This record gives sequence, structure tokens and C-alpha cells, in this order.
Amino acid sequence: MIADDHLDSVRSTYDAVAESYARLLPDASFEAPADHGMISAFVAHVTEGNAQSVVDAGCGTGRMTRLLASLGVDVSGIDVSPGMISVARRNYPELCFAAAGLSELPFPDRQLAGVFAWYSIIHSPPEELPRVFAEFFRVLAPGGHALLSFQVGEGHRHLSRAYGLDVSLESQLFTPETIAELLADAGFSVTARMTRPPRSQENTPQAVLLAHRPAAGT
Repeated sequence: MIADDHLDSVRSTYDAVAESYARLLPDASFEAPADHGMISAFVAHVTEGNAQSVVDAGCGTGRMTRLLASLGVDVSGIDVSPGMISVARRNYPELCFAAAGLSELPFPDRQLAGVFAWYSIIHSPPEELPRVFAEFFRVLAPGGHALLSFQVGEGHRHLSRAYGLDVSLESQLFTPETIAELLADAGFSVTARMTRPPRSQENTPQAVLLAHRPAAGT
């Protein structure tokens, strides 16, 4: 029941801020050069094999989905917030979006070349991450890749205002070591990691991890 209540809170908050989120973050220009470097590495991996479909897991209003599509990725987006999905469909009608949570991805086993989780795990309590990462592993074809970004730290922060509106939302902080260990427990191998200091409007260091589902024996 607690997990369901938490998910409902995240969903309703992002439903409420969807329009202001799209106005304040209309595209991928906010991301740092190092972020784009990790995204480019991910794109290079997921476009080189036979399976090339990617899910933007926690796509929000679709700004990063659109970036991936512009880089030649066959990508669709899912988000737990129907409000965010509605804005994404309106802004990017040429792309496919659906409402779904990180732990229940609407894809068959071993289908995808990539899972792109751009700051989408930051509202998942630590005890939920094993289930989320197991789901990422399930939908990836052997040899597939996952890219995850998050804010670095420990514990959580309570957000009372976000995207210009009053909210009540918990944001989780993770160390790269914690995420790498949980990914390994799920069967992944972490192949690259990047940590950078905060920039303007960022309160914590930021991290991006690139993980790989082994091609053999899985």
C-alpha cells in the first residue's frame, strides 16, 4: 500500500506540473556537454546491433525522446504520468508514447536494444530499485544497454516547489557505487560512468552510468 501511495503521489504531481515542465525544459539544451557525451556513447551502442528499439523510460514530456530520435534511434517513451504523456503526444505526434511505470514496462522479454532512464529513478525508493533494474534487464536483448542518470548523494530531499508550482514530492539521492552494485545484482555490467559537479540550478553532483546486459550465457 505504501508503494502504491508513493506512485500515486509521483503521478499526480507530474500530472500537475506537465505544462510548466514543458515550458521550462522544452528540449535537451540544458544537459551538460558531458551528459551529451554519455548519450552519444549509448546511441552508438544501441544502433550497432540487430535489435535497435529503445524505450525512454520515464520520458516526461518527451524532450529526450525527441533528442534520441534525432540521433537516429528507434525510440518510444513511457511515463507514469498521463499528464506528461499527453503533452509529449501533442508536442511530438510523430513519436509513440504510453503511460506505464518503470517496474512494469510494456515490452516482451529480450526485445529492446536499450533502456534510457534519464533522471527517472530519482523518485524510486531504494527498496524499489531491484525490481526496476530487473525489469530493465528483462526487456533488454542480450547485448543491450541501459543508460541511467541521477543526482549524487545519500538519502532523499523533500521538494515543496518544482517547475514554478507548489508540490509535495520526495527526490532520492544515490551514490554511483550504490547504483552500480544494484545493477550488478540484476545481471548488468557497468561499462562507463561519469560524475560531474553541479551547474547552475543544480544542488548536487550529477552522475550517468552506462550498463550492459551480457550477450552470452543470459
